[in-house]
Parts: sequence; structure tokens; C-alpha cells
Amino acid sequence: MTRLFCLKSVAILFSLILFQSMDAEAQCKFHVDLDYHYYFGLAEKVSINRHTDTRSDYKMGGNSLTLAARYDVHPKVSVGAGFGLSRYTQGYVNTLPVYVTLRYKPIEKMKDAYVFTDLGYGIDSEEDDFTPGVLFNLGVGYTKMFAKHFGVNFQLGYNLKQFKYTHSNIPNLEATRHSVIFGLGLTF
Repeated sequence: MTRLFCLKSVAILFSLILFQSMDAEAQCKFHVDLDYHYYFGLAEKVSINRHTDTRSDYKMGGNSLTLAARYDVHPKVSVGAGFGLSRYTQGYVNTLPVYVTLRYKPIEKMKDAYVFTDLGYGIDSEEDDFTPGVLFNLGVGYTKMFAKHFGVNFQLGYNLKQFKYTHSNIPNLEATRHSVIFGLGLTF
């Protein structure tokens, strides 16, 4: 029921943003981002042994595909919400994150460069093998627009992901992974 509630909430949020931006002037303020991220794992701490594994212990990685809707509330500030599918390797954890995003363009002469942050939570679903946990991203990005509603997006940043799961019949495991984000996407 929690998963259904979260999916309905995201759908309602996307609908409200879409309907609010229907007039011609506001249309250019509304953006949809489809992004692929590779997570280059740096370290992971697991609650069972309180030991921190690093990249030299094993090859941590991950892949993510996200879809977000953003609205420019100011020429330098964009806010929105999104969801995605993520797969973290070496532990093989699947997540279905729902998050809010904020972008800020601090440099006047580089209007396409921005800093961003995402904050969200992975929806829990044992039936679909999704693991719950907090998501936090922080980084820099650059969007090159080729047309009014088509561009390419590049991101480099930091990813913190907490997992709560059962592994090898050990319940209530908690892990925190730190990764570097390499992102490539499309902006509409």
C-alpha cells in the first residue's frame, strides 16, 4: 500500500506541474529529464560487522535510470520531483527511489552550468525486490540545449545511499554506500 501511495503521489505531482505550465510563456520553464547514472562505489559500511569496505576490497558499482520533472521558479533556480530504478552491484540491491531535486545556476557567464542536489527515499517492496533507504545526491552539471525542448545533460557528483535489507537469512541489515556519480541524460 505504501508503494501505491508513493506512485500516486508522484503522478499527481507531475500532473500538477504539467497543468500549471500549459500556457506558452510557462512552457519553456517546464523540463523533463531522463538520466542514466553510473555509480562508482568508494566505500560501504554494513551494520552487522561495523566494518567499512572500500573499492580495494571489492568492485562496487551501480546503474540508475531516472525520470524527473522540473519547473524554473527563477532563471537561476529549478525545482522538481522524480523517480527511477537503481541497481547497486556487490550486494546486488535494487531500489525504486522517489526524490525531490533542486538545481541552482550560480555563474552568470556559464548559464548552462549548475549545481544540484537530490533528496529522496527508496520505496520498500519485498514482492518486487526493491530495498528501502535514504538517497542523497550532490554535484555539478551542464546542460547543452540544441532546441527549445531538447538538450543533453552531463553530471558529476556524490551519491549517498542507505539500504535496509535481509541477506543470507540475516534480517535488518543496514548499509551505507558512498559513490561518485557519472551521469548522462536528455532534457526536454
